[in-house]
Amino acid sequence: MLDKAEEVMYNNGDVSIYHLGGNVVYIDCVVNSGKPYLRVAESYSVRVNGVRRNKKRTIRNIGPMWRFDDGEPDFLGRLKRSFKEGRPLVPGLEDLIDDKPVRKFTVEFDRDSEADRYSKPKNLGYFVLDSLYDKLGIYDVLSRYKSDQGLDINLNGLCKLLVFGRVLEPDSKLGTFESRDKYLFNITRSERQQDVYDVLTYLNRVSGSIQKRMNHKIRQTVGRNTEVCFYDVTNYYFEIDDNDEDETDDNGNVIKRGLRKKGVSKENRHTPIAQMGLFIDDNGIPISYQLFPGNATDTTTLRPAMKKTVDTMDFGRVIIVADGGLNSGQNIAHILDVGNGYIVSKSTKKTDKKTKAWILDDTGYHWNETGTQKIKSQIRTRKITAEDGTQREITEKLVSYWSKKHHDRERHENQKFIEYLESVTANPDKLKDKPKKIEQFLKKDQVDPKTGEILNTTTALSIDTQKVQEYIDLMGYYTIMTSEIDKPDEEIISKYHGLSRIEDSFRITKSDLQGRPVFVSTPQHINAHFLICFIALTMIRLIQHKILIHQGKTTNSTHSWESGLSAARIQSALNEWQADPLPGGYHRTTNPSDDLLLIANALNVNIALRIPTVPDLRKLKFLFDNAF
Repeated sequence: MLDKAEEVMYNNGDVSIYHLGGNVVYIDCVVNSGKPYLRVAESYSVRVNGVRRNKKRTIRNIGPMWRFDDGEPDFLGRLKRSFKEGRPLVPGLEDLIDDKPVRKFTVEFDRDSEADRYSKPKNLGYFVLDSLYDKLGIYDVLSRYKSDQGLDINLNGLCKLLVFGRVLEPDSKLGTFESRDKYLFNITRSERQQDVYDVLTYLNRVSGSIQKRMNHKIRQTVGRNTEVCFYDVTNYYFEIDDNDEDETDDNGNVIKRGLRKKGVSKENRHTPIAQMGLFIDDNGIPISYQLFPGNATDTTTLRPAMKKTVDTMDFGRVIIVADGGLNSGQNIAHILDVGNGYIVSKSTKKTDKKTKAWILDDTGYHWNETGTQKIKSQIRTRKITAEDGTQREITEKLVSYWSKKHHDRERHENQKFIEYLESVTANPDKLKDKPKKIEQFLKKDQVDPKTGEILNTTTALSIDTQKVQEYIDLMGYYTIMTSEIDKPDEEIISKYHGLSRIEDSFRITKSDLQGRPVFVSTPQHINAHFLICFIALTMIRLIQHKILIHQGKTTNSTHSWESGLSAARIQSALNEWQADPLPGGYHRTTNPSDDLLLIANALNVNIALRIPTVPDLRKLKFLFDNAF
């Protein structure tokens, strides 16, 4: 039985509110022959000799509880709540909820004097984020740290403010602090701007603990699919001119490298950058992140990132999936030494002649039915050098894969360069203004310009046509090295394709969460900034995971990976869900968008409250708190 507001009229300063009327109908449970028995009851009151007495009567018998119990905890409590919210878990009770009589009353107020007090809408979308914050265990870590350190600061409230702001309406730290009153219920009691920067300092100190706690809670609730862990590196730019200086000891030895350094920017920036390595699981949910100086090469980041995170998280054996930039003997040796496996790509253009010949030899390839893909593999042994300088021999599978789609794209991207190569073959004088990319295709002979004989005279440049043809022939091919010798070739390729999820995570962090440019300056605050982005990204991924399950879609498909709802649409849906305060403790809520209804349905929460009271909204928040 719903006792909540249904409709509002807001004209000429009058607010008309319609309430459901009648007696209270509810789920009742009685013991019959020692077993719980469910029924729908109605409470009502009567007057006897002028005294009002409360009574109840049975409206409908449902049956023994065991017949309907789904095995999940607190079935009776959930059944009662679902009936009260108008979406009963037991079918056949809908007629006891709908079409109830209504009664009307009107609240009047002076628009000129009071309207402004009720004109500022408050955000409700953060209810979803607040429930995730607690479920991820962040509250526990910060509460413990605050107690241990004896801090007098609203640590959790300010952290929530920064995380929720990053998801809903990314802004500077101060901008987020200044808009702290936009939420329906206060998130933080802090009034000092300096508290924001103090919290960044504390968040940096517990960053590792928060990541480990989040992983533990995700494994408990959602479950981690860690047969494979994807790892990749990206970088974020800063709007500064100079590198951070390294810290040195008295002898000039570097004891700590500066973080913001000029390096190879993924966005072709020429200002200092910081590198970030990210691990995600097979469902696309983040596991951990690690920061590195901007001039660090991708290859050097994997081992330290693993040692600080994945190696300590008790996943059991996992397969590390990474692209060719992470491929090195030291990385492979470390992965194997800790009992894990690997799937990493290798550039066909940079491989040895023997391997290139094997790739281009059509013998052994298996084609698909449409003739658009082919694949083959071989088992081989090779020597690698470990981190300690020792050499070892490993056995691995090398998979070669060609696709027409990849070939056509690569050919299109290089068409102008191929045409240039063909033109300089016919007209060598064009080599005087050669682009850097052409170096690998040049032959450099010492010749006598008069006779053409090879002499130690001058250097003549010419195109190595054999290399050019090999370059063209290798288009569309790529190779993957893996420790998983017994897995089918198609499965290896499929798991490698999953790297697109981590690329999408980088895009969300940079664009939707506006993770860059970074406007804080100290290494501690920079790390805290990325911790906030990491938490926000994880929340978005968990919402998407719930939506996919609700839609009955797979959460770890690599060929047609879906998100359920894009990060931008999730942001918009949660940000647009607002409540206007009205006189008498009532609120007028915005009509939920289709995207918001999808999120709510995925979380099994009924949000159909048009003129709720404060207690109603607190109950709604409680429902979200128990949705994950």
